[in-house]
Amino acid sequence: MASAGNWFETERKAFDLRTKELLSSVATYTARVGGASDNFIVDRVIRVDGTSGTALVITLPNGKYYGQQILVTLDIWAATSTVDVDVETTAGTDSTQITGAGGYTMLVWLGGTTGWVEFANAVT
Repeated sequence: MASAGNWFETERKAFDLRTKELLSSVATYTARVGGASDNFIVDRVIRVDGTSGTALVITLPNGKYYGQQILVTLDIWAATSTVDVDVETTAGTDSTQITGAGGYTMLVWLGGTTGWVEFANAVT
């Protein structure tokens, strides 16, 4: 019989598997949204370390299911670090730029007509 403590530890480990950590020196990254080309892996959280002081562009492809969420956060920041989140949807293209430590954008997939919608942010 599993204890509650083991269940929470298992949940934490599973969540860690869905957190992608990036250095802004990477320059570009395409988020994994769970398709076959992603080996069915989903990035739930993308944490960026901006100590390199460069720009990073994260491309967010169309989601796979209604309500799918992703959080992008700039944890550590240097004076010239930026993170651009470019959203590719069938409804058009939007972009969000994060320019300071603690900045984040949280998006939810609302289907092909609406696409990714930002429902929380602190981008300045």
